[in-house]
Amino acid sequence: MTLILAIKCKDGIVMASDGQATGMSTGGPIRQKCKKIFKLSEYVLLGASGTIGLIQRCRDSIGEYADKISRNGINFLIKDENILIRDKIRHIILSINKIEKDRHKTFYGKERGAPLADILLAFYDPKEDKFRIWHIAPDGGEEFLDELGYGCSGVGDTFAYAFLKNYYSENLSVNEGKIIAYRVIKDAIEIGAYGLGEPIDIWILKKGDKKSEGKIINRELSQDELMTLEDTYHIWRQGENIVFKKISGGRYGKAG
Repeated sequence: MTLILAIKCKDGIVMASDGQATGMSTGGPIRQKCKKIFKLSEYVLLGASGTIGLIQRCRDSIGEYADKISRNGINFLIKDENILIRDKIRHIILSINKIEKDRHKTFYGKERGAPLADILLAFYDPKEDKFRIWHIAPDGGEEFLDELGYGCSGVGDTFAYAFLKNYYSENLSVNEGKIIAYRVIKDAIEIGAYGLGEPIDIWILKKGDKKSEGKIINRELSQDELMTLEDTYHIWRQGENIVFKKISGGRYGKAG
């Protein structure tokens, strides 16, 4: 299982995920560590929930068009096919999921329970000069979530949406977005949503400062940065407990 989230900030996008996958062996399902966020090009990040094999196929197929998105944006026309990159990617995802659904139905006699891949893309569109969050469902349906400000996919997404609704602001910086993203994933893991586990993975996509001449920064946070977020997470939780203990007159809450 998986929880992926993307948060649009005033200066970029933060994408985060848990780090556990459920794979199959001859003896049954097994837990394994798994990367769920992929850098497809300098401007494009992909996160996905679903079956590992399908995610890999979607990643590799979409990756063939990632450089074109980085250069020309999402609405670039592929002239030899007379189709927008946007629609081409939707068709790719639909096709991959449909093949798997048909295979599952042929083997088990029903579509229910078929492995699927649900895709979140975070990217910078150079033509529109803005960062965008794009959700593509297994049936090829799409929605741009940058106006909402955040998007989630996978088990625990209801919890994540509820948390983000309370804490999200369009004025968040990427540095603040990292803290919120870490908190959402960490809480989802600790609450015990089935199939979620550490390590937490966080990526940032943002414009650089004047020294980098505005070049897009697209990178994974280091272990040292994640450890700092872990410390900040505990300070945040501790502060909430202290405040609630005061509100309840000391009857409830814990300061640790």
